[in-house]
Amino acid sequence: MPVDKAPKRLSDLLTGLRVLDVTGGPEAFVREVAYDSRRIEGGDLFVAVRGTRQDGGAFVEDALRRGAAVIVSEDPPPPRSSAIWVQVPSSREALAGLAASYYDHPSRRMRILGITGTNGKTTTTLLVESILKRAGHVVGVLGTLAYRWKDRVLKAPMTTPESLDLQRLLHDMLQDGVTHVVMEVSSHALALGRVRGTAFSAGLFTNLSQDHLDFHQDMESYYRSKSILFREYLGDRDEPGVAVINRDDPYGFRLMEVTGAEVWSYSVERRDARVWVRSADLSPGGISAELVTSDGPLRLRSPLIGRLNLYNLVGAATLAMALEVPRPAIVDGLADVARVDGRLERVAIPESAGFEVIVDYAHTPDAMVKALACLREMTRGRLLVVFGCGGDRDRSKRPLMGEAAARLGDLVIVTSDNPRTEAPERIIEEIVKGVRSARMPLLDLSRPAGSKLGYAVVEDRREAIGKALSWAQPGDVVFIGGKGHETYQIVGSEVLPFDDRKVVREYFESQGERGARSR
Repeated sequence: MPVDKAPKRLSDLLTGLRVLDVTGGPEAFVREVAYDSRRIEGGDLFVAVRGTRQDGGAFVEDALRRGAAVIVSEDPPPPRSSAIWVQVPSSREALAGLAASYYDHPSRRMRILGITGTNGKTTTTLLVESILKRAGHVVGVLGTLAYRWKDRVLKAPMTTPESLDLQRLLHDMLQDGVTHVVMEVSSHALALGRVRGTAFSAGLFTNLSQDHLDFHQDMESYYRSKSILFREYLGDRDEPGVAVINRDDPYGFRLMEVTGAEVWSYSVERRDARVWVRSADLSPGGISAELVTSDGPLRLRSPLIGRLNLYNLVGAATLAMALEVPRPAIVDGLADVARVDGRLERVAIPESAGFEVIVDYAHTPDAMVKALACLREMTRGRLLVVFGCGGDRDRSKRPLMGEAAARLGDLVIVTSDNPRTEAPERIIEEIVKGVRSARMPLLDLSRPAGSKLGYAVVEDRREAIGKALSWAQPGDVVFIGGKGHETYQIVGSEVLPFDDRKVVREYFESQGERGARSR
């Protein structure tokens, strides 16, 4: 449902905001709030957001031409401005506050559960959703894969929406009867204040490892951004907030010391956490584990695979226990999630091929290590690794990912990912430095790989996937990493259709089972 179209008094919207000066009448009424000048209509308020790439101030004139009645900006008003002008110290902070006020603070009437960390956010979010649905709640999800609730599914342009879009989505969910919202909270969203004005009932921290250093510059800055959720946003409601934290991660231990929320720690390796794993069986068929809790043992089973998913399962179960979800709903909810889009996802191929194909979103060194380590446990033959790194992103992780692939894989094919505006060969060269540091030999592409070990460079991603599939033998596992759920490849400024899973299926369709078996 759209928000009530009744105009809102500007003075009410500004309540609680840090304001430097107001030129014009604060008793004026505002039809809608926007940060995109193209969406402005007569009587609207335009927030000139100062971003990292664009300054919203450049679009003020366009907003005025379209009928904006109020301008909110970090800059003072120009001479003889006809619009009401609100000068603020931070345009992003102002946008978040205005958004929450405009949509009447929807998060205060639902339970908002924020999941943050480098890896595992998407899977943990879906596990928590499944548990809550089993408990009879109406659940909304905001994350990398989609924004969805009930029968509505919206494309997710970013993991955590901009503040105005976030509050609108929460408002629409509330109007549709949603009681709980599980959302991935990215470090960018926290650093840029997108979730300001959102009242979280709980926050869950999965882990922290190298990623996004092109934005955060160093790990300490990255950690501080993640910690904002636990230091500032939990408990902005009547009941105290809950912090569910991975005790095994050193940054998690630090978070336990700085949050003012009630801490529910969980662990796979230690016994000094509030919830810990007494025993676990990790097999190609799934996971079974027994958790130790203050209310007695909890036994769970899941079709998901690998140690990294064990962490996701335990984290989701701990959050559910903190929310006092009945245990049968926890057990059944975890068991219901058979696959997660692009996360250690098995691709269906002809059984006669005799090997497995796994697609995963791993695009950090830590994610690569964890994904390959759990696949190594289920691999009878060789582990073939196909991956690349994204362009215009943190370059320092490229050799680290190359080294991890060479150390844990048997046959590595370095290829292109989303090169964006970088030259693919330059990205590949930086990855190969890491591969060589692990002393992996270069393969001769003109000869069949057979049972050999080593690495090759195939820039074209489709060709690289086909090469790995043609080299795979019964008992092998082919890991295709980096893109996961993505259905596109960004080359330059073009967004081209590309889905690793579809490429695999097309390979077998073109080869036929007999062709797939002939090497």
